[in-house]
Amino acid sequence: MLVFFKRLSLNDYASTAFILLTLAFLLHTTAILSRVDNLLFDLGQKFSHSPPPDDIIIVAIDEESLSKLGRWPWSRSHHAHLIDRLKKDDALVIGLDIVFAEPDLLDLYADKDLARSILLANNVVLPVLLENTRANGQLIETLPLESLANNAIDLGRAHVPLDEDGVARSIYRYEGIGSPVWQLFSQAVLNVAQKKSSQNKFHLPFDKTKLFSLAQQNQQKINFLGPAGHFPRISYVQVLNGEFAKDTFKNKIVLVGATASGMNDVLPTPVSGQGQPMAGVEFHANVLEAIRNNQLVTMVSQWLSIVIVLTITLLPLIWLPKSSAFVGLISTLLFFIIVASLAAALPKMFGLWLAPSAALLPILIAYPVWSWRKLESAQRYLTQELDYLNSVLQMPRTASNAHRYDHFDNRIQQVRTASNQLRLMQDDKKEVLAFISHDLRAPLARALMLLDDHKTIANKLRAPLAQALELAEDFLQNSRAEMVNSTEFKELDLASLAHQSVDDAYESAKNKNIELVREVEDASIWVNGNFSLIHRAILNLVLNAIKFSPEHSNVLIKLKLYPAVVANALSIPDKSDKKENHTRAVLSVVNNGQGISLQQQEQLFKRFNRVKSEHASTCGAGLGLYFVHTVMQKHLGSVSVVSELNKQTNFNITLPIVAYEMHTNVNEVQKLILI
Repeated sequence: MLVFFKRLSLNDYASTAFILLTLAFLLHTTAILSRVDNLLFDLGQKFSHSPPPDDIIIVAIDEESLSKLGRWPWSRSHHAHLIDRLKKDDALVIGLDIVFAEPDLLDLYADKDLARSILLANNVVLPVLLENTRANGQLIETLPLESLANNAIDLGRAHVPLDEDGVARSIYRYEGIGSPVWQLFSQAVLNVAQKKSSQNKFHLPFDKTKLFSLAQQNQQKINFLGPAGHFPRISYVQVLNGEFAKDTFKNKIVLVGATASGMNDVLPTPVSGQGQPMAGVEFHANVLEAIRNNQLVTMVSQWLSIVIVLTITLLPLIWLPKSSAFVGLISTLLFFIIVASLAAALPKMFGLWLAPSAALLPILIAYPVWSWRKLESAQRYLTQELDYLNSVLQMPRTASNAHRYDHFDNRIQQVRTASNQLRLMQDDKKEVLAFISHDLRAPLARALMLLDDHKTIANKLRAPLAQALELAEDFLQNSRAEMVNSTEFKELDLASLAHQSVDDAYESAKNKNIELVREVEDASIWVNGNFSLIHRAILNLVLNAIKFSPEHSNVLIKLKLYPAVVANALSIPDKSDKKENHTRAVLSVVNNGQGISLQQQEQLFKRFNRVKSEHASTCGAGLGLYFVHTVMQKHLGSVSVVSELNKQTNFNITLPIVAYEMHTNVNEVQKLILI
């Protein structure tokens, strides 16, 4: 197990993912950031309002009504009179959000008047209240007086649950003591408006184990239409006095309830602005409209939300490894904002809620965690490399004591020292190249020239001296290729380069009676590069093909334009006339030698590798193909080989082009394409 975690710690992807997933899982299962989730839900509700429906009106027990009718509670004769007024104006349904749990002792006939008005209206819905007898006391169901409940067309529960922060955001479709039998008050009003039967579940068995506890079922959050006061209102006393236009309530859903401050029927909600809570009757209006339009918010199941949260948590690992530090930081912050915004908008857009905080915190720390893991890797690698450089370069140890308190700065100082040492070595390398170029090659070349004057020893010395000169030349050219600076590249005509290289190999081909066959595009193909390096790379391939070909055979040199995808795969060239798709030039050198085995091909472009053949000697340093490979890398190209034993051998070099000119004849330009 210890070995497993040690290996895991060395893998930046795995360790970062493990940290983020563990944090996300713990946050989600413990719901420790639920207040952040609530804040995002509230923001989505606060910044997305909808117009109120035309057929819902609130009759408000407001300050004006209290000032004119006196202190609360009023005589129930007032409520009876109000119902009569609303029924006379053809109200579709009357939701009376007032609890009538006890008889009116001040007016013994008022309850009878109210019961009569409710019976005659035949569209009045009354609330059932779930309340505690005292603080932390027994929970009870408070029903309307029997005479009133029997005459009401339906009953519904007016209980509103509060979240841990005391804000009303959700409802339970069914609640009750012992079993969830009671429908919502808003649902009961909607049933009457839509001429549906009651949805109270009185058939459910009573659970004796929950005798004093609240049974709840099907929790959903609410999509609010707007802030407090969003629904149209008319004062209770105005309706009572008939101070409204005819047909004001015709075919309307009328909710009657308290809106005056101090009546304890107010609720803090996500859309409560400037500390202004929402009246309970307006809360019921929002719930009613949400139910009617199927806009209550369903919460994603626990296990599905865990899967989604963990998936979102891992997404930053897609771009962090591929981005620079600044781009990674900005991308992660943008992703954080996008996830938070989508979570806030999800209830309004799709009626779904997914608590996002368990993913948001891991997203926020994904960049620091990933940077920490990469910094750990960089420090480990830097330490290993510095230890190696210390042993190879014999760097002084004084730098390591410069900043004992800052190990990272200490490593940086050591890197500076190593860089200076490497610069000195680079200068030494240039001096060695100059020595090889002049002091070594020149005497060898002169010795070869002087052999003509000493016929007796010429045959013995010519071969080793020529080989030594060739080795020096190969070493020099490879060093130049490795040190070339791409900023000094110029535009070159690859077709002309190919022709010149073939011309330079003519004498060698003639000595073996080998024919050089050219299939070069009749075009000017422009590439960025170093003339001498590309020329020598092509020449190396042609000379190798001649060297390993049998006498009286031929060597094919082919230069074609290919689309990028085709060139990379070395497939058949594109035959279409859409020349603008041609972005690569492929030069192929094909010989008819004995072929190269797959085992040899794997080592072919490595330094000091030599191919054995019955048609050529194995003399040489094995730097020719390594040189071609190095030149192609420096020019953002590639070199490959396709060969089998006793079959043709095809070497291909691929280079990106910057432009080309197709010619119909020597002097006429057909088309110019800039890449």
